[in-house]
Amino acid sequence: MSIQGDYDHGLKIGSDTQQFRLVKGEGGAVMYNIRNIIPQYRDPLRFTQSNWIEGHGSFERKSPAVYFEGQSIDTTQEGRVFLGPLINTVGEIGDSGNLDSAVVQFIWFEAQNQWLCASGGKIYVYTTGWTAVETLAGITHMAEFKGIMYAALGTSTLYKYSSNGTDWTATDLTDGYAERFLVTPNPDGTAENLWKFKQPNELSRTTDGRTSAAGGVQWESPTFVGDTSHNITNIFLQNNKLMVGREDNLFHVDSNGGTHPFRDDLKINQSTNNYKYVAEWQTSVYHSEARGMAEITAYNSYDVMGPLFGIDDIGKVGDIVGIAGDKDWLYVAVDEGTNTIIYKGREILNVQGKLQWQWCPWVFLGANACATIAVAQHSTTDFRLWFGYGTTTAYVILSDNPTADSAARFAPSGFLRMSYDYGTDANWDKLWQSAVLEVVGGASGETVQIQYRKDVETSATECIAAAATNGVFESNFAAELASNKIQFEIHLASNTNTATPEVRYFQAKGVEKPTTVRIHEATYAIDDSPSQDAEVLRDLLRTGRTSTTLIRFANLNFEEYTGGTAGTDYVNCVMEPGFPQETEIVHLDGRAAEQAIKVSLREVSFS
Repeated sequence: MSIQGDYDHGLKIGSDTQQFRLVKGEGGAVMYNIRNIIPQYRDPLRFTQSNWIEGHGSFERKSPAVYFEGQSIDTTQEGRVFLGPLINTVGEIGDSGNLDSAVVQFIWFEAQNQWLCASGGKIYVYTTGWTAVETLAGITHMAEFKGIMYAALGTSTLYKYSSNGTDWTATDLTDGYAERFLVTPNPDGTAENLWKFKQPNELSRTTDGRTSAAGGVQWESPTFVGDTSHNITNIFLQNNKLMVGREDNLFHVDSNGGTHPFRDDLKINQSTNNYKYVAEWQTSVYHSEARGMAEITAYNSYDVMGPLFGIDDIGKVGDIVGIAGDKDWLYVAVDEGTNTIIYKGREILNVQGKLQWQWCPWVFLGANACATIAVAQHSTTDFRLWFGYGTTTAYVILSDNPTADSAARFAPSGFLRMSYDYGTDANWDKLWQSAVLEVVGGASGETVQIQYRKDVETSATECIAAAATNGVFESNFAAELASNKIQFEIHLASNTNTATPEVRYFQAKGVEKPTTVRIHEATYAIDDSPSQDAEVLRDLLRTGRTSTTLIRFANLNFEEYTGGTAGTDYVNCVMEPGFPQETEIVHLDGRAAEQAIKVSLREVSFS
């Protein structure tokens, strides 16, 4: 007999409460069973990554070769992550190191074999550092044409030119004002023209922009590109066509001076950033557009792209502040508000046969402002990416394989944050206890440290101390990490700029605790008495099947009752589909057959 007398279970369905007696089978065992449904889960629980080449931008783990974000790292080689390049700062010789103001442009003066840069107020030439050679307030752009370097000074100051990079002369040609220059072949391809534009909308050309006495040729009457409500921002060639970028459109100017608008959509997407930065790379043109960038291919197709385009919500937004390219890579500087990062990227054909951009957060400029970047080849073996760095300049060495290049130099530290792992179900508990790593290049000064962020944490915590261990090894965490979601960080450090540790394999180990589902399967007796009338009980249980409220289930044998506290005195349930079922129980021990009702009740969590 149960603790509650003749009854075993209590059910409250709606406002009606009833007690039920379980049918006893052979040997006196009651016909009641609890069945646990264990959902599929990850056993064992592992987070494994051995390739990071697809780049940053993935909040949740979706692909085996992407990650959340990073800083001063290189993931552009298959199956490796190591430190990004060292930032080498270059200032003015014999001064404080700072230039008079931030750099607006770098340019190679081919005729003089000189590397020049222009700040807002001076022109500098590079040797072992920068030497100021001319003071020119308001420099906006420089270009070389027929062995002469031209410096644009805006719409109110005559541009200047130099044949040696040191001595500069103001033009005396009519309309000698320029915002930017461009050198292109003439329509017949027999000579070169020097183009300039003057804001807001005047475009003109000449075959010699020097003074009249030096052989200068007057500028042609201007072509007016668009109206005067917005400015021209840049001029460039695309597929051998002269293109004029404006704040509110993109125009093609044909050989007869006709203007053809391509981007009327920009009339409602006006920005001073539209076409402010332009670079050619592998037959396509890449340009800034509003807060992002886009691509124009040799086939005139257009597509939005960039380091921060098409990524997950990883808390990044920024403005393009420089674009440059070499034969293999496109480099894009992005001002993300607090910090500026130079991304190294390329477009590949992935295994699914689709074009995909891969972006690595390669150079971390921190709070040092940047307004221009440029690639320079100083010799057959000396390739550099130059960039503005606050009020000075800096460069990094470009190398096809930095860890095998004796000229390569590495940043002192950097990190890679991998994507979040939610497990099978975000609400299930996970316990992480160790990690397996494969490290190459570890030494007393070259270390690898593992940190983590879990759930709502906004800062990382160490779980494996910085170590110089090489090869494949496993390290236990100081304590198990309980989480719903978690992401791990690889922190690299080196005390010499000629070496870097690299990680080739990472695997975090843990266990997952799935939430199981409890099913109560019971067969209730129907006695021939007013309180246990078969029709009454059947109708009550049928009401439980269609009810939109939860059923309270109490096991009276464990002193539970339906009027108590949920989870302690009773559990909430719903009737499983197909129940209740009326049935007849036939006993083999000589007892008479009896009528019964089978129920199947699924526990549900309800708070």
